[in-house]
Amino acid sequence: MSAQPARRALVTGASSGIGAAAARLFASRGYRVALLARRRDALEEVAGSLAGSGHLALACDVRDEAAVREGFAAVRAELGGLDLLVNAAGCGYRGRVEELELEHARAVIETNVLGLLVCCREALPLLRAGRDAVVVNLSSVVGRRGIPTQAVYAASKAAVDSIGEALRLEWAGERIAVCTLSPTLTRTGFFAAQPNPARLADPDLSRAWSAEEVALEILALDRRPRPERVLKASWRLIGVLNQLAPRLTDRLVARRLP
Repeated sequence: MSAQPARRALVTGASSGIGAAAARLFASRGYRVALLARRRDALEEVAGSLAGSGHLALACDVRDEAAVREGFAAVRAELGGLDLLVNAAGCGYRGRVEELELEHARAVIETNVLGLLVCCREALPLLRAGRDAVVVNLSSVVGRRGIPTQAVYAASKAAVDSIGEALRLEWAGERIAVCTLSPTLTRTGFFAAQPNPARLADPDLSRAWSAEEVALEILALDRRPRPERVLKASWRLIGVLNQLAPRLTDRLVARRLP
């Protein structure tokens, strides 16, 4: 009996954090991985650390529609199709709405929402050529319930949740599974990299998930897709409670904040 060909995965935001951890994990499990991120030096460093061979590194900003189109064309030429798309590219912005700087807010929406949509659009023909194709969109627990100083980021992740719901129906006839994964606090460089004009204190990450733990959750969704996965039980409850009793949820969430 001939062996199954390697699964082919494309990971956006693959130069650091969850994206890099996912790329390394997939390569260690025999996947052929296409890595896409805007920072060429960091991207090539991650690509050079991958186990196996046949991987592809593409320096591309997901906000640049033409560059994304070219990147996916290169993936088609090299891999022929995709079995897994992981949309992990993202950025944040901390600040109260009264201090909002539109330039930074626009970058969050263009990266987290429009960039994800363009990647999904360009990936569709490749996923059609895949085997048991799966899409995993990285959202956040704050997409289910906004918190102070995170209005822009929370709004972008609420949009990711809605995109996942729409794509599950749009692509149902394509036999492509669409999954939304919502991590809680994760130990990455995410907070250090984002604009923080009010110099708000970083959250306590001592009990946060590691990027590698979140990557394992992505791998689990590729093996057994499910529509949504929220990585903390209390936030699953908050998401439900917020629909039923928003004022009570306001009080509960406020107590959890520093």
